[in-house]
Amino acid sequence: MVPNLFERRIAATMAAFLLWNVAETALSQQISAPLDSGFARTSSIAMSVDEMLGSRKTRALTEPILGPGYPAVWIAEVQYKPVRLRRLEVLDPKTGIAQKELVRYMVYRMILRDPTELAGAETAELRRKLTDPNVDPENTLDPNVTLPLQLPRFILKTENEKGDEEHLYVDEINLNIQKAVFEREFGRRGLTMKMLNSVEAIAEVGKPVPGDDKDALSKAVYGVAVWRNVDPKADFFSVIMSGFSNAYRISTDEKGNRIIEEKVIVQRFRRPGDEFDQDEQEFRFKDDSDTDGDGKIDVRYPDWQWRVRDAKLNIDHMDTILRNAKVSFGDAQNTAPDAGNAPVPAPAVQAPQAEAP
Repeated sequence: MVPNLFERRIAATMAAFLLWNVAETALSQQISAPLDSGFARTSSIAMSVDEMLGSRKTRALTEPILGPGYPAVWIAEVQYKPVRLRRLEVLDPKTGIAQKELVRYMVYRMILRDPTELAGAETAELRRKLTDPNVDPENTLDPNVTLPLQLPRFILKTENEKGDEEHLYVDEINLNIQKAVFEREFGRRGLTMKMLNSVEAIAEVGKPVPGDDKDALSKAVYGVAVWRNVDPKADFFSVIMSGFSNAYRISTDEKGNRIIEEKVIVQRFRRPGDEFDQDEQEFRFKDDSDTDGDGKIDVRYPDWQWRVRDAKLNIDHMDTILRNAKVSFGDAQNTAPDAGNAPVPAPAVQAPQAEAP
């Protein structure tokens, strides 16, 4: 039993070592459909081999936990138009009275992608190594009985020039606004299309669209995010797009509290001018930022980032399963107690390497 376990650990270590040989290649590829019809930016996709490994990789208590790992992890490319402004009639559901107000909205489309294709010509080899039984976790979570859901959510964050948060606005559901936006953006071209709000867009995750599919746009899901009563004095704002990947990161702060983060897309905008005579043409993409003040560009937008979620975890043997998956429960109890929620040194939380859109 012990020799077999030892041999398996050696094989797993060698398999994991071989995976790093394609890490740089995986990050250097870009998967995106062509931009047309006013869609001006694409998130492409971004995912490291470390993320794809998930619980297949043994992680120290000082390291963040990454999951869920291949093949459970999924990600989508998101293309979008600039944020636009229009004065629309909005019906008050309480009074039944309609009155005009300025509404901000952003039209987007989503295409599911396979993150292993980031390896380009090495995709088949990467998949083979990720599914190598030598790196299968010893202990696993119960399999899902249903398909995962995609839950799109859009947050508009007003901020100062340095990027400090001022206010958050969650996208709203308003069918009248949705219909008006659809007619304006697509007109007769939209007779055979659907543009969904963030509730209608909730759906089971389907099959990814291959990166070389020339007809990828026909498989896209179209949607719109709507924000009302946004501070007209805000000169800078960001749109945070979540629900387009199920990748997560779990770390621990100095007090021993779990920090749960989700993978989101961030696009910054700037609006020169004042709060009077607002014009949608004033909304401009902000393509890059110097976030640490050293005079050098270190983030390019759109950018995949980690964002903290307000969530709590209560999972038995979480560290054994997600952090040191190749040690059995019996071995773990004999060698070291499960960390659970015990305080551990906080790992450095860093954003993933920026990619040019």
